[in-house]
Amino acid sequence: MSQTKLKAFTIMEITITMLLAAIVISITYTAYTIISKSYIGFTNKNKDISTIVQLDKLLKKDFYKASAILRDKQRILFKTDSADIIYEFGPDLVTRTQGIIDTFKIQTETMNTTFESQPLNDLSTTDKPNLLDDMEWKIILQNEKIPYHYHKQYSSVNLFQENIDANN
Repeated sequence: MSQTKLKAFTIMEITITMLLAAIVISITYTAYTIISKSYIGFTNKNKDISTIVQLDKLLKKDFYKASAILRDKQRILFKTDSADIIYEFGPDLVTRTQGIIDTFKIQTETMNTTFESQPLNDLSTTDKPNLLDDMEWKIILQNEKIPYHYHKQYSSVNLFQENIDANN
């Protein structure tokens, strides 16, 4: 029998290689998990912000185009020439209706409305909606309170149309 030596790895070399491979794989998996969670958080935050920006854009447009803005409990009615737009404000969502219903999943806090600097807080005693020209409210986004402010400058024609007694 001839004795020929085969080139091969020893058990110790294979064990060390497997150990190093396991360390590299665990580091890669951990880094992937961290990056994946960061990306998901970033995507969710951008989605929430885009929802708030879209709602803000619609509210600004509706405040500008409305001939009259009325408040009734948790609802705000925008009277326009083409159609009436209703916003309903809940603690966890805002709903906008005009043809197609839009629902914005936004946490809201306080909403203060005024007309000529007089607060419209006592809405439960009257059944008639109140005309408003100023609205302040706070949105809660990732435990931060973001204030928003909207103002409507009425023309005298619009104010006379809303107040029937003013024509007499």
